[in-house]
Amino acid sequence: MRHIQLPKLPSFAEWNSKFRTKGALLAPRGTLANVNLAEKALKQLNIQRPQDVTAIELYPGLGAWTAGMANAGFKHIFTLENNPKYAKWMGDRAKESNGVIELLKKDGYDWETYLELKKPEYLGKFADNDWSRVHPNLLFTGTLPKSSKGEQLLAQFATCINNRMAMHSIGRIQMAFWMPEQLYQKFTAPPGSTARCKMSIIMEACADVESIYVAEPDDMFPHTPYHLVNAIPFEQKKITAQWDVFEYVLKHLFVMQRQPLSKMIKTLAPGAEILLGRLSFDPSVEVGYMSVEQLDEVAVKFDQWPLRPKVLFEFDF
Repeated sequence: MRHIQLPKLPSFAEWNSKFRTKGALLAPRGTLANVNLAEKALKQLNIQRPQDVTAIELYPGLGAWTAGMANAGFKHIFTLENNPKYAKWMGDRAKESNGVIELLKKDGYDWETYLELKKPEYLGKFADNDWSRVHPNLLFTGTLPKSSKGEQLLAQFATCINNRMAMHSIGRIQMAFWMPEQLYQKFTAPPGSTARCKMSIIMEACADVESIYVAEPDDMFPHTPYHLVNAIPFEQKKITAQWDVFEYVLKHLFVMQRQPLSKMIKTLAPGAEILLGRLSFDPSVEVGYMSVEQLDEVAVKFDQWPLRPKVLFEFDF
């Protein structure tokens, strides 16, 4: 089996100096800093036939996770890095990989990136609309930033699974992302948790989510615990309401999670309390404790109501 040998990774102090953007006050974007840990985590991920799998990796940083995948025998790795200093580092690693690692100087945050990835020279040939199985040849992975950008990106991925957009327009693709502790808590928050939010609700509705490995602070730059979270999209999503209606209901109800639905339903529209008698569950439940199925039922009943607002969202152009 081939072995990608990374050069000696910089110390924390060297990394903080070498990869910091000139004039920046904050430390460089977070990155996995231990190849041995990456290889252990990959074993827990239990990828079947890695020699047939192409990975799409966001924000590789120092490339420890990239090297781990290459050493596990992955067929090909498209690694997306638009930070100039990290991109220079990863470009050198790509040259040493005998074609296994391919650097794309793109940002996984930009919608255009996913349109580009669907071209035949990248992922176009892998398109598979059969959602009865998990795509056998693709893995969507990476290390999410600790900033608000990381949370926004993950929330977009959740929506994309539900609506089969971006990466998930190609097929039912397994995701495995390293994410900081705070983002992990939001991503997996169950009913009743104070961290419960739109993102955790949508993920509960469309994927089986599990933390399979935890990196200790010393294994990450900067030093902070990160979870490797595996997400397998369901064949059938739990949300049956129209997407814009479901979004509208979430936006209004979750303004005050600790209030009962019987009170908050009035925020949907004047007279919306008439829907309470049409629900199959007790409307005294606090909004934050509602299951996906209950939220979906509210959205469906709201959509069926003849007096609901016809325009749910107003946009400024």
